[in-house]
This record gives sequence, structure tokens and C-alpha cells, in this order.
Amino acid sequence: MQADEGWTDLDLSSARLIAAQTAAPADGSLQVGIDIWLNDGWKTYWRSPGDAGYPVTVEWSESDNAEPTQMQWPAPHRFSLFDLDTFGYGERVVFPVNVHVPDPSQPVHLSAMVDYLLCKEICVPQTASVSLTLDPGTPIAGPDAQLIDLYQSQVPGDGSQSGFSLDDITLTNTGNGIAVRVTSVFPLTAPDVILEGPEDILFSRPAIDLQEDGLGFTATLQAETVEGTHADLAEKDLTLTILDGTRGLEARLDTATLTKARASISVSAFLGFVGIAFVGGMILNLMPCVLPVLSIKLLSVVSHGGHSPARVRLSFLASAMGILASFWVLALGAVALRSFGVAVGWGIQFQNPYFLVFMAITVTVFAYNLLGMFEIPLPHWMSGTAQIGNSDTLKGHFLTGVFATLLATPCSAPFVGTAIGFALSSGTFEILAIFTALGVGLAAPFLLVAVFPRLATSMPKPGKWMLTMKKVLGFALAATTVWLLFVIAGVSGHTLAIVVAAGLAVMGAALWAGRSVEGRGGAIGATLAIIALALMLSPSVITSSQADASSVVTAEFGVFTEAERDRLVSAGKVVFVDVTADWCITCQVNKRVALSDADVRAALEAERVAPLQADWTQRDDSILSYLTSHGRYGIPFNVVYGPGAPDGIVLPELLTRGAVLDALRKAQG
Repeated sequence: MQADEGWTDLDLSSARLIAAQTAAPADGSLQVGIDIWLNDGWKTYWRSPGDAGYPVTVEWSESDNAEPTQMQWPAPHRFSLFDLDTFGYGERVVFPVNVHVPDPSQPVHLSAMVDYLLCKEICVPQTASVSLTLDPGTPIAGPDAQLIDLYQSQVPGDGSQSGFSLDDITLTNTGNGIAVRVTSVFPLTAPDVILEGPEDILFSRPAIDLQEDGLGFTATLQAETVEGTHADLAEKDLTLTILDGTRGLEARLDTATLTKARASISVSAFLGFVGIAFVGGMILNLMPCVLPVLSIKLLSVVSHGGHSPARVRLSFLASAMGILASFWVLALGAVALRSFGVAVGWGIQFQNPYFLVFMAITVTVFAYNLLGMFEIPLPHWMSGTAQIGNSDTLKGHFLTGVFATLLATPCSAPFVGTAIGFALSSGTFEILAIFTALGVGLAAPFLLVAVFPRLATSMPKPGKWMLTMKKVLGFALAATTVWLLFVIAGVSGHTLAIVVAAGLAVMGAALWAGRSVEGRGGAIGATLAIIALALMLSPSVITSSQADASSVVTAEFGVFTEAERDRLVSAGKVVFVDVTADWCITCQVNKRVALSDADVRAALEAERVAPLQADWTQRDDSILSYLTSHGRYGIPFNVVYGPGAPDGIVLPELLTRGAVLDALRKAQG
């Protein structure tokens, strides 16, 4: 006989303990359920509550002749509020529990303290004390057997009972996402996917593509650490739950298989990515980011007029080796940073104020040299560098290649993003291979001259005309310094930019004085230059300016967050996302060439269009995570979302009026 001890009524909910049988069976296997009713509008939480809340817990210590096993969890619902997702239950839920009865011939007493959280506009903890006693006897189905069976059927299993089949599951090419393909015997209404993993990893809402017949879908989920950085899912223990209403499927993921699936790429596909990287490196020579180094390349060519082919070939090979060596350093740096779990992106060195100040000093020294502001003897290590571009030493030509690479990396180019995305989501060998191909592509002009030295030797012999050429190219490098000062202002604030500008001016004055003043002028000038150099690179000066940094976001654009994008798209709007930075020259060109077009501006200002901008001038791991979710590691990056393009339409690195307008039309649906 069952002694029903009834409901425990609390202020916002009620709970009771129920059994499927009137007595314990002879084999000692008993099924019970924790039945919880919730007041209207309130919800409680699943085993993984999501962005808030805590799961239901049960304490059975006062039970007698009963050994409850782990509580089972029926399929939860996703509750979304702005950018927060939680998982749980509303109205009513029954948690099935299997109980082992050591002695079925004796009474069974079950007593539980159920602790759960209820949330609506506010959250209220609840603790219910529930109990149930079963006398020994012949077991028959109890009055609540069907209720327990109903919720037992909602506990996600292998999919055989719910009509689900998990057809395919792989890591995405960025390594921080899971892609699944599911089929269903029954038409799908509102499919959902939940991933559970280590506590320090957060998972996004799934991007779901439902089949036209409603009998299957594909879904992709991205992962990031609690700090907002890229999360590598390889070799992680994950639990996947597929849901559609009360139907569910649960699977433990074989991470070794997922890692193998991600790594399995054919030789032809790999060679294709290598080819893409080579082409991207060649195109990089034509990008606005590389325009500042054209003066160095041009001077490197004209300075060889009348020289022997062998000498020309060797010097241009040295420049090509400078480019390749720089790309190898970048590749090894990427491998090292990834091994320490640091997110890596293309051009992120331009977010470092120390690097920017160093580059401003270096470029300015080159400019001063070309403008003839110093010809005094410098330390051996400095003279070889300052003579870059017109030094006849192999070191000078090698440093020409290094300098070209450093200035070529602020922003992306067609094919570069694809190649870098593949490399940084793969292993060490792939990273080295792709970066080598990029380097060979960027070095192609130098290699071309090395193969055909007549391209350089046919130039007029150096003479007075080169003095004018050097001054023109010196002013071109000075313009690069001005650009770097604007970048410094964006990354670390106007104070640091002013300090660096003043320091560079002092260096110029000191070098000019050292050249012009007789006697101790050289020593005085060198001393002043060293003092200015130390001041500009002083950590106290650089770090104290951080708070003064500016933002690249303009009044016409809202501030991008993934939550804001989702909110706008769900409201039926078309969202244009622009990921940009002060240091990305191509981004600035896109603004002036495409985004400033009258028709494009009119389209972006339309009522149903919402332009958002993400400022990556300073380090922001959430933006890097967003880029990697699209397989990108550098900028410019532009994408359009809308009712007709919920997953986004990615635009080319170099924007055109037609590409932007066409994507906006398609996204409207």
C-alpha cells in the first residue's frame, strides 16, 4: 500500500514525491518521481542552467530501505532574454529517479530535501521537504505511473525513441566550434542544440539551417573561454543534447574522432590552400597596407642601375629571404602563442603600443636618412639598419624584406584571410607551410628581379637624379610616420602620439645639428637623439596614455555586439557589420571608396537597416573570437545579416559599391 504524504506547498511552487508502483518489486527496482508545480510565469533550471541560475539538487539522507540513484533530466526549454540564455522548465516538471530497494519485504521510506531556484523578474530559492512510504505487498501500477512514464519519455536518450538520428558531427575549421547534422522521423518544429563541456568554456546559441521538408537540420555552435578568448574544443569532454519540444537525443562526443575528422584534409585540398596563400601574398603587394614600402622597393631597384647581374641577383635574393624569415618568425610566434592558449590574429601586433612606437621611430630614421639629415657615423648595428634601401650590404637588403613584411601585416587581402584561417585552425606543419607560401607570394617581385636581373640593371646608373628621388621617397616615408602617429593615438591615446611626435622632432633636430655644427655637434646630437628615443619607449609614458585612447566607431554606426546583432535581426532588420581599426589602411580605403558612396550611405541609413561597427584598434578578444567564428583572423571584415541571411553574407576584403548594395538586398529576404 502507498502512503501518499501529499504536496508540500511553498509560496511560489508545490512539490511532492510520487511512485510508479504501489510496492517495491521483488527485484528491488522501484521508479519514483519528484513532481514540482510552478506558479504562472516562473521557471526552474536544468542540470546545466546556462548563463544564470543553478540546477535542482536533492538530498536523500533520511530515506530508509531505499537507495536512490542519479536523478534523470527531462528535455529542457531554452529561455532567452537579451544576450542571456538559460535552460529549464516552466509550469510543471517531474524528475524520474530510479531507486534500489535492498529488502522488498520491508517498508520503503523515501525522504528528500529538494533545493531549486525559481526565477521570473526576480529569483527566489525554494526548499521543499517531500516524503513517501510504500508498504510491502504485491506491486501494481500506481495512480502516478503514467505521469512518471510521460516525463521519462522526455529524458533525452540515444534518439531511437524520440525519432532523432545524429548523422554527422565535426569540429569546425576554426577549431572552436561544433557542426552537427541531424535527421528526424517526425517533422521538426523548433529544433535546438545544447553543448556542455568544461566550466571555463561557454557555447553560443546554435546557428540552425532547417531542411525544406522539415525532417532534418544542420547546426553550428561556437565556443569561447570565460575570458572571451578562442576556445579549442579538441580533446575536450563534451555532451551534446538535441531537442525539439519534449523530444531529445543525448550523446557523449568522441573528441578523438572529432579531432581526426578536422585534421583529415586531402593532399589536393592542402595544396589548394598553399596556392591560395601564394596568390594572397602576391596580391598583398598591391594592397594599401603595403603602399608605404613601395618607396623602399623602388629605391632598391633604381640603386642597382648599371650594376652586375650577379650582384643584383644576390641583393634581391637577400631581400626575399628577409621577407621569408619574417614570415617564419610570425608562424613560429603563432605556434608558440597557440600552445599557451593565447588567441592569435593577423595584424594584432599593431594593437601593441611598443611595436607602434618602435615602427614610428624606425620609419622616421629611414626618412631622415633619405632626406640627408644625417651622414655621421652611427654604431655598427644602427648604421646597417638606417641605410636600409640603399645599403650595398646583404644585411641592408635583408632588412628591406623584414621592413616590408612588418608594414604589410596590418590588414588582410583577398585570399589572405582564407589562407590564414586554414593555417591557424590547423597544426604546426600547416601553419609553417601557409606562412611560407604567403612569404613567397609577397617576395615574388624580388624573386622576379633575382631571376631577371636586367629589370634592375637596365635602370640609369645612380647619379644626381637619385638625390631628388631619395628626397621624394623620404617624404613618402615621413607620410607613413604621420599615419603611424594616428594609429598610436587610436591605440594608446593622443598623449602618447604627441610625445612620440615631439620625440621624433627632437631626434631630427639633433641629427641635423650633428650634421651641421662643427666640433662636438655630433656627440651632442647623438646624445639628444638617444634621450628622445628612451623617452618615447619609456613604459611609464606608454602605459599612462592608455586611458586616452580613441574609438573608431562613428556616429552613423552602432557599437557591435553579437547580442545586439541577434536582437536587431530578430526584429526583422538588416544588420551591416564593419570590423575595422585605425591601423588598418585597407579599412580606411573601404570607408572612402565604398562606404562613402552616396547610394551605399542611403542604403545604410534606411529605416530597416542597422549598421554596427566593431573597433579592433585595441586588443579585444571578443572581436577576435567573432572573427574566428567566421574562419577569419584579420581585417577588414564586413558581413551582412538579415531575415534572408541569418548566418550572414561575408563581403570581400576590398569593398565595392555593388557588393555592399547586393548583399543588403539579399539579406532583406
